[in-house]
Amino acid sequence: MMTTVPAVTRFLRAGLRRHGKPHLSLSQLRALYFLRRRSRSCLSEVADYLDVTRPTMSAMVDRLVQRGLIDRTGDPAERRRIVLTLTPEGAAEMARVYDATLHTVADRLTSLSEAQLQQVQAGLAILGDLFDEPREGR
Repeated sequence: MMTTVPAVTRFLRAGLRRHGKPHLSLSQLRALYFLRRRSRSCLSEVADYLDVTRPTMSAMVDRLVQRGLIDRTGDPAERRRIVLTLTPEGAAEMARVYDATLHTVADRLTSLSEAQLQQVQAGLAILGDLFDEPREGR
């Protein structure tokens, strides 16, 4: 696991860099991906996901807002909370990068047999359950 996970991560990151806009960093792409999955997240949630400080995240958000990829609005119910959402352009960019990366992964998996693909899928599902977001009772 200590060698496989980093190898897969490097492969995915290379695909993201290859398919992303040249002016977007990997961290910015990861922020867009997070907002694609969790629209209307606050700045601190995205910062926690990326494991960066709030000031670093705030600067990144400023750049993404300037590029028209995300919107930053206040939460009427909680004035100090900043809500982040993808703009239509940000959603389109993330969909394009995500789809291109999926095709790259699919191309890599074409050499596997059906049984091997099922094993990979089952293994990833188990790992996802174990390591994804903490759940009650665990």
